[in-house]
Amino acid sequence: MNITIFNRLFTGFFTIIILAMTVSIYSIFQLNQLENLTKSILTIDNQLLGYEQKMSDNLLTMMRYERKFIIMKDEGLLNSYLAAERTFDKELKQSLSLAVSDETRDILERIKNQYHRYQSLFDTEIKFIQSGQQYATDDFEQKKEYEIDGMMESFKNLRSHSQKSAYNKLIKVGEADVNASQVAIIIGAISLIFGVIISIFITITITRPLSVIKKKTRDIAEGNFGDDLHLSSPPEINALVQNFNLMCSKLKEIDTLKTDFFSTMSHELRTPLTTIKEGVNLFMEGMGEGEPKKNQKRLLTIINEECSRLINLVNSLLDVSKMEAGMMTYHFTKADILSLVDKVTREIEPLARAKQITIIKGSKRTVPQVKIDCDRILHVLRNLIGNALKFTPEGGRVTITSQADEKELKTSVTDTGSGIKEENHTAIFNKYHQVRGRSKGTGLGLFIVKHIIDAHGGKVWVEQSSQEGTTMSFTLPL
Repeated sequence: MNITIFNRLFTGFFTIIILAMTVSIYSIFQLNQLENLTKSILTIDNQLLGYEQKMSDNLLTMMRYERKFIIMKDEGLLNSYLAAERTFDKELKQSLSLAVSDETRDILERIKNQYHRYQSLFDTEIKFIQSGQQYATDDFEQKKEYEIDGMMESFKNLRSHSQKSAYNKLIKVGEADVNASQVAIIIGAISLIFGVIISIFITITITRPLSVIKKKTRDIAEGNFGDDLHLSSPPEINALVQNFNLMCSKLKEIDTLKTDFFSTMSHELRTPLTTIKEGVNLFMEGMGEGEPKKNQKRLLTIINEECSRLINLVNSLLDVSKMEAGMMTYHFTKADILSLVDKVTREIEPLARAKQITIIKGSKRTVPQVKIDCDRILHVLRNLIGNALKFTPEGGRVTITSQADEKELKTSVTDTGSGIKEENHTAIFNKYHQVRGRSKGTGLGLFIVKHIIDAHGGKVWVEQSSQEGTTMSFTLPL
């Protein structure tokens, strides 16, 4: 009798162990599947999206250098093009190594073929240019434009396919989650017959976290990323939750950047394009009616200024892309900061006269030379002094000073504008950040300025700001 009871207890206990092991094995399988899908989204789809963006930016850089080289015949521009070309080749190879689906590989192979045709056309042009032979430039330009347009469409398809792949994997995550939850519940109910404690433990430690992840998965599929998950669960589920939170963070960041980018660009590009369109219409009407050439020249001047504004905007976006990719190059030489200040003030003098703004240079001529990239520091000075003019009312003044101590050279630009609130002193250097009431640009200028000064080992900050004006300062190490 006792042996029979013992056997029954042993059989029941063994059955409970088998059921528990079955639940554990199946749950671990599902969790591994969930984790693999999550990692796939992070390591493959997100990386492909990143390489797609980098290749798009590199292609635009190559186009810019290629067109400048055709016009200016400068070997330095050709070398810059070749450097961008090598970077594009490297990124294309890395993208191909990540391609796991036939559709992704087909798109990348199509980009590769289009890119090689574009390279071949430009290589042929280089030979014509270097030999001094005449050739059909318009025909080459049309063919290159056709290949470039094809690559841009292929990049768009690659981006769409990667996003769709990530979305489908999220759906699979949800499905696997549902399967794991259902099986866990069924086996838990069976285990309840043999042991309530084991079934409760399984339900609490596995089913509940998976249900939360399941709900979170559905929220993400609907575009609602929300806050990070914080669950008390076994190490395997904790690892999954951490990867899940990282995935949500990356998707949220991409969504925010996309929203900010299209919002800013749609606003900034609309105004100059409208002005150009209206200017051209008026110019065409003026030509038909025989208006004076002076008026036509004024319209062309407006169009030229707006085109320059668009070019500067695109250049800023390209610079930001290179900075974030770590591809911004610097050429440091010993130079006099005061000569660079003089150059910038000469450039903006017509604008200052138009607004009746007085520019004061209060620096002494004993400022030592510093090791800098002159072109980049000129960009910094143009931005800071240009902002000071932009936000200074008519009749005001802008003061530029430079002074040095034993360790660093400090340059300050002071205006007599409306000032910046203290809570914005740090935020104005963030990408796309614009201060309410002072939004006259893309929000990229000061972001680029900070990146350049940081690369020089210095710092830039709002030294002081009030209703009577603002002082922006930066330092460079001696």
